[in-house]
Amino acid sequence: MRGAGAPLGGLFPFKDVHCLCHSCYHLYTMDSPNKQELFEYYNERAPEYEEFYDGGTSAKLFDPALIRKEVAILKKLLPDYVNGRCIDIACGTGFWLPVYERNCAGITLIDQSENALSDCAKKIEKLGIEYKTEMLCDDIFSYPLAEQGYDSAVIAFLVSHLTDDEVDALIASLKTLLVPGGRFVFMDNAWNEVIANIPRSKVSMVTRTLKDGRQFRILKRYFEKQDIQNLAGENNINLEIIYWGKVFFLATGRFTDSPA
Repeated sequence: MRGAGAPLGGLFPFKDVHCLCHSCYHLYTMDSPNKQELFEYYNERAPEYEEFYDGGTSAKLFDPALIRKEVAILKKLLPDYVNGRCIDIACGTGFWLPVYERNCAGITLIDQSENALSDCAKKIEKLGIEYKTEMLCDDIFSYPLAEQGYDSAVIAFLVSHLTDDEVDALIASLKTLLVPGGRFVFMDNAWNEVIANIPRSKVSMVTRTLKDGRQFRILKRYFEKQDIQNLAGENNINLEIIYWGKVFFLATGRFTDSPA
């Protein structure tokens, strides 16, 4: 793992990593035991990660056709809520990047996984958007990010792996990272009767197995609508649930003390 701000020119030749401005905010400062195994899991899973969106790793829970249907819905909805200078937090392989990039004047993609960012770099090159794209390969829990540096933020399938304290820290950081009136988008897993009947808890440590048999224990949480509404109420967020499906949801929010 490279230290914060270390150049990645050899791996990602179109852009070096640098701090965006002198006034920065650390997204997280926590040292969670869950974090390191989570990081290792997603770095090692990167080559097979996008199978998730095709139903390949969720077939035991849902019909893959249902997953593909809901992913298509999210792809259609997401661009309406991303614009200007955007930060994609824990961007992974950049799966959602082709969906929203046309709306953005500048894009920062941050993730700790070099393997995932290698795939993301290929998407950036294919799209021809090197000129407006910056990738940061670092720990999202500690990298210094620009205060009020972004008009929008995308947080896809990250919150479901965070503790309550980490979720609170993420919300606090978003308020600092976004310009007044800036918007963020959450996409994640919805709690439903299918998952409940496995049985599985809404919040628990789960075992994830890679194709080569390696196993990882990571935190996984699911959300009901009331959970999202509580999160908004506790943090002065004007939050709107745009889509709530059987598998996924999309919600967008602004902080209520910011102009619309």
